[in-house]
Amino acid sequence: MRYRFSIIKRQFENDALIAFIDLLGTRKLCENTSAEEQAEKTLRALLEELDIVFSEHFGESEIKEKFDVSIFADSIVISQRTRTRKIVERLVEFSLQYQAHLLLNLHSPSRALLTKDSFFSFKMTGASPKSILGSVYTDISLCGGKGINFAHDNLKGLPIGVYVTGRVREELSSELKNRVVPVRKDENLFFIKQKNSIIPFLPDKTVDLLNRNANAGRKGIRDSLKASDSDEDALKKLLPWVLVHLGRENEIIRSNKPLKRDAAKSRRAP
Repeated sequence: MRYRFSIIKRQFENDALIAFIDLLGTRKLCENTSAEEQAEKTLRALLEELDIVFSEHFGESEIKEKFDVSIFADSIVISQRTRTRKIVERLVEFSLQYQAHLLLNLHSPSRALLTKDSFFSFKMTGASPKSILGSVYTDISLCGGKGINFAHDNLKGLPIGVYVTGRVREELSSELKNRVVPVRKDENLFFIKQKNSIIPFLPDKTVDLLNRNANAGRKGIRDSLKASDSDEDALKKLLPWVLVHLGRENEIIRSNKPLKRDAAKSRRAP
């Protein structure tokens, strides 16, 4: 097929390693703040913090040539273009640190899922200025594939955290495997705990509770988190992450089932 524009083929892979990162809380942000505030926080989260953390994990030559990065709405997709040494564990560690940066610096929760599947990305150039595609206000960079669909659908209902599929788990270092926690009723997804203590991420009321009673139970921890933020949806996404890290749970539990592709299509049908 001939197009009225040029395409730069960035990546077309049937078995690509993909890290899909999804910011949470953006709906609440949009409801409660001005457009300028929304833009400022999104720019910091999706661009500034990403740039800082990625540069700490990967060298300049790797950044320029070995990764494909697509940013859209409140999501980031990172895929390896060429094989890099220990790429799986390095992307996992990056995802964990990026998540920690967002929580500490912007109080922004996020989820990430690493999987292997089909992926494509390309950039459009050379469109006629007479076309809407050639407008100075049009900038098109597209990505897609089964891997993105899988990640988007399977993150539904999961709390904050970094997750990997079974295939990706097989390539983790022994140290990372020791931090793996299963996802209840899902044999193909695994949660990875942060390496260090999560105390710096917790609200003061929860820290005070744990200082008074190091063996505080699930209900006490939940009540302390709720006292700091009454948003029930935010609590659902935070509580399982906290309980697993504190050793109160040994598996991650979804708040609802993942969205199935067929169901999603039927909902959109007229």
